[in-house]
Amino acid sequence: MSESLTPNIELFIEKIDPFSRLPEKLLKQVTSTIKIIYLAKGEVIPPPQTDKEKFLFIIRTGAVEQRLTDGTLRGRLEEDDVFGFSLFSESETSYQIQAIDNTLLYIVPAKTIYYIQSTYPEFAQHFTDKPEDRIYSAVESTWTDINSSSFFYTVDQVSSARYTEVNSHDSIRAVAKILRANDADCAIVKDDNRLIGIVTGTDLIGRVIADGKPTDSPISEIMSPDPVTIGPQETVFDAAICMMEKNIKNLPIVKDKQVIGLLSLHQLFQNQRIQAVYLIDKIKKSSSEVELAEYMPERGRIFQKLANDKVPADLISTILSTIMDAVNQRLIDLAIDRLGPPPCDFAWIVSGSHARKEVNILSDQDSGIIMSDQATAKDKVYFLHLAMIVAKGMDLCGYELCPGKFMAATRKWCQPLSVWRQYYKKWIQNPDYERLLNLSVFLDTRVIYGNGQYRTILFDEFKEMTSQRFFLAKLVRDAAENRTPLGVFHNLVLTKNENNEKTLNIKRYGINIIVDLARIYALSAKVDACNTTERLIAVNKAGLIEDGTLKNVLSAYNFLKSFRFSYQADMMNKGEIPNNQINPDYFGSFERKHIKDTFRLIDDWQQFLKMKFN
Repeated sequence: MSESLTPNIELFIEKIDPFSRLPEKLLKQVTSTIKIIYLAKGEVIPPPQTDKEKFLFIIRTGAVEQRLTDGTLRGRLEEDDVFGFSLFSESETSYQIQAIDNTLLYIVPAKTIYYIQSTYPEFAQHFTDKPEDRIYSAVESTWTDINSSSFFYTVDQVSSARYTEVNSHDSIRAVAKILRANDADCAIVKDDNRLIGIVTGTDLIGRVIADGKPTDSPISEIMSPDPVTIGPQETVFDAAICMMEKNIKNLPIVKDKQVIGLLSLHQLFQNQRIQAVYLIDKIKKSSSEVELAEYMPERGRIFQKLANDKVPADLISTILSTIMDAVNQRLIDLAIDRLGPPPCDFAWIVSGSHARKEVNILSDQDSGIIMSDQATAKDKVYFLHLAMIVAKGMDLCGYELCPGKFMAATRKWCQPLSVWRQYYKKWIQNPDYERLLNLSVFLDTRVIYGNGQYRTILFDEFKEMTSQRFFLAKLVRDAAENRTPLGVFHNLVLTKNENNEKTLNIKRYGINIIVDLARIYALSAKVDACNTTERLIAVNKAGLIEDGTLKNVLSAYNFLKSFRFSYQADMMNKGEIPNNQINPDYFGSFERKHIKDTFRLIDDWQQFLKMKFN
């Protein structure tokens, strides 16, 4: 190849995955071995017979067809596509290449690929013939920098081994002096060398001075008993989520039942930029719906920061879910303050992505109320009024009303436990379209306020019925109606949005399919987990899916979620309103290739489930 062409080729392939991930020195070596061939329309390259005839192909311009030896069409490929990976596998697929337009190809000799695989094993997986392994490597490479970031530090890496310790019999006055002498705001309370509580400066003000408590009383009377603890090898992210969910600012670090340190919110923020912890603290202290809504722009900024930093999608969803929980719970508290205490026992359930802790920046509200069977007609009016206040508040805070009206503010979804029992029984025994729709929403539920046993009662009562083959087969047939947007020739099939623009709905035609199939597997295994990742791990442990399948599906799922979050964050960076309709101009070579691989993997899994349950 002429040396004058090398810079042009290098500039091109450095933007093409997987070459874009090679170090500069190796990329130059690869470029120097590349050959250029031109195919006129209709011209054919026969299947290779020897290693010397094997190449990895990059389409610079034009388009080609791959045809098997019996003439069957294998696929069509176009500009920027890379193909030929299967030619380097032990069970290679033999096919000829035919130009369907005048085509310019860059071809990488087999010996170059073998050289990369043997000399640079850290890059070998990018050139594997298995698309599932290439998806996995894509996800891993996206997260390489994140895995070494402060989100994944262990607690003992950022905490202090120094902490203040007092005895449960010490007086309040004595503890106050110890805190002041140690310039501390928190003390561990022990009894016979056993952790029994924690006390803070805020406790001294709120429970002693404000309530007029005698200062010679033992500290055990005002401490917070049985404090939440964390292990030294837990991640900082786990600690932050724990603090957000429990609304606490200090975590004793315990190893072998002994306190070895203390992690405070102050220490966490010296090492982190997890603004969500502070936002949740503000949410829990809000005095009105209007004040809550004023804080919600921070939610968008937190999402942008996390997505722009390429934080794993599961972690982003967990943070957004925790924020949504806090808003919903605070609105219920505010409604109860306004209406008076609940007249009977109840549970506020959330469903859909909120229940699965898979909230994204566009998540709307899906909810219901399960009340005691002793509820009177007057009690039902109370709960319906409470639900209306909460639903309006959620909408004000940016969580839109559910277009299908699957909300506690709808009378149908604000009912006693016995009515919910009837719903589930009817849905399961006769799963027609409308009942399947209702069931698909309320198969994923989580109690965020009130009596958690109500949801447990429903799950335990119906898990035998929902694991029956006839029912699962119906769910599989329904789920199979939603297919990935992959055409016959492995090209992406785009649909028109409301503006008549061709886009890819990555949520509906990718993410939701995996969510649906994971739910079916979980029902089959009688697994109570709600989160999609947790469901897949649980059914793997139950022996229903193999380790390789688990790895492949999770890689596909994480790739699609991460890609969606990146797209939405980019829209917000430009001042645009985010959505799930991805413009094809946003796809680079990396994204387009791996999206196709991901959809092929989902298709295969979907077909396997159809055979398994039908």
